[in-house]
Amino acid sequence: MNLAEDDMSEMKLKSVACTTIVAALLLAGCDRRKDEPPPPPEPQSAPAADAATKTADESHLPPGIDWFSGDVDAAFAAARKADKPVFLYWGAEWCPPCAQIKTTIFSKREFQERSRLFVPVYLDGDTPSAQKYGERFGVVGYPTMILFKPDGTEITRLPGGVDVARYARILDVALADARPVSDILAAARSGDAVTSNDWKLLAYYSWSTDAGHVLPADQQLATFRALAQRCPAELPAECARFFFAYLGAAATASEPGKPALDGLERADARRRLLAMLPSPAVQAANVDNLLYGPKDAIGVLSSDGTPERAQLTRAWSDALDQLGGEAKPLSASEELLRVRARVMLARLDAPDAPLSPALLDSARQAVARVDAATPAAYQRQAAINAAANLYWEAGLDAEANTLLTAELEKSTAPYYFMLDLADLAEKAGRKQEAVDWLARAYAGAKGPATRFQWGYNYLVGLLEMTPEDVQGIERAGLAVLGELDGSPDAFYQRTRMRLEQLDAKLLEWGQAGAAARVIETLRARTGEICRKLPEKDAGRANCEKFLSAKARPTQAA
Repeated sequence: MNLAEDDMSEMKLKSVACTTIVAALLLAGCDRRKDEPPPPPEPQSAPAADAATKTADESHLPPGIDWFSGDVDAAFAAARKADKPVFLYWGAEWCPPCAQIKTTIFSKREFQERSRLFVPVYLDGDTPSAQKYGERFGVVGYPTMILFKPDGTEITRLPGGVDVARYARILDVALADARPVSDILAAARSGDAVTSNDWKLLAYYSWSTDAGHVLPADQQLATFRALAQRCPAELPAECARFFFAYLGAAATASEPGKPALDGLERADARRRLLAMLPSPAVQAANVDNLLYGPKDAIGVLSSDGTPERAQLTRAWSDALDQLGGEAKPLSASEELLRVRARVMLARLDAPDAPLSPALLDSARQAVARVDAATPAAYQRQAAINAAANLYWEAGLDAEANTLLTAELEKSTAPYYFMLDLADLAEKAGRKQEAVDWLARAYAGAKGPATRFQWGYNYLVGLLEMTPEDVQGIERAGLAVLGELDGSPDAFYQRTRMRLEQLDAKLLEWGQAGAAARVIETLRARTGEICRKLPEKDAGRANCEKFLSAKARPTQAA
């Protein structure tokens, strides 16, 4: 289960992707395991070059905010003229965490009132030049929210997993002080003066969408350890955020049999964590960490079956009990994630053991409540995704399949959930069914960047699950490359990254015989596309790298 991208990651069962298809066709698709998979869809026509200044479809724009109606460069020009910061939102219509942001942040008065203090820019990843802007600003995961000075200097990246009141306070600090987080981090690391507001801005920086922009991955463990130690005692909630980031970095840096923390560090961290968890202030400021972090944090601080493991598990469970309430109720997605966190706690010592009937009933009841009580489109996209992740974590695959199949007729982006259904089929060993779902997801995907990403998923599924289907892989490869033909801004950021991944997978697959001849066909098609791009454009260089640098000679079958 890939909870990445965003991370507020793009929570998925495994991949990302989906679209509306009638129920009869969907149900029939589950039984087509011996049939030929459907042919890949024809690529959609690329946007004209002069479309670069067009804005996103206004139906996508969350209401109540005066979103800027021109392109990003025009927004910065307007910001300089008005001497206002720029608030840039980068997201996608299918993305559940993006839907959550629209529900919990953009729809609230606290944010809408503050939006008058800056130039708000809504950048959907499928709008013309969006991926090129993504490359320019170093944004990868959806959603990413950045506050800039009028001159384009980045101030901070804002987190998605906090309540709107806290989000508004962070925004107020950023608007008032306007000191870039990169400068604050440098000062904190070198021991220079850092104000209370600086510490707050640093604590609520969206490290999950940083992508090495401010802090390279190999420096995270040492940096978060230092920040957690130096954070002023009068800011316990903010200090706890640094500490949770430190635990997460330690878990990432650990290897089997080679923990990133020594015994003394683990013991000290256990004491600090046990002191923090009962604090209401710490809990309120770290809802996201409590919901997502138990496996990594407790796993890195204790060993299986030890008293330390049991003590940390009880303390974390008690903290989960105290989240929410009338004053600060959890969202529908967060309620489901709380049950999921309990499942994670139960699986710490025995990942393959059956869960208790009571916990399984709790999971089913939580999903039923949220399913029945969440009619709105944006809310459902986030909530049903959380429900599917809960079922997956609990091993309730049949329930997940039923939930997601039913959701296809209700979702604003059902192609997203079709990839989940493909994951479930693959997990059950039904490879042809999984490939069929991937094909349908690609067929229904909307928007140029999304279509390429979903096509990538389909092509990779073929390579991994039906590598012998040489003709099907050739057809799919040509169709996926066709998504990029004619678009001068296609070969950037998320698309570029997936091309790099696809390059390695195709070359590994196509080493000999008929498969090698497919590589030559795809290489020739790529050349046609690349030659249409401006010679000195970085996008052309990105295009020309695909299937070229590692080219292998064709061998006889």
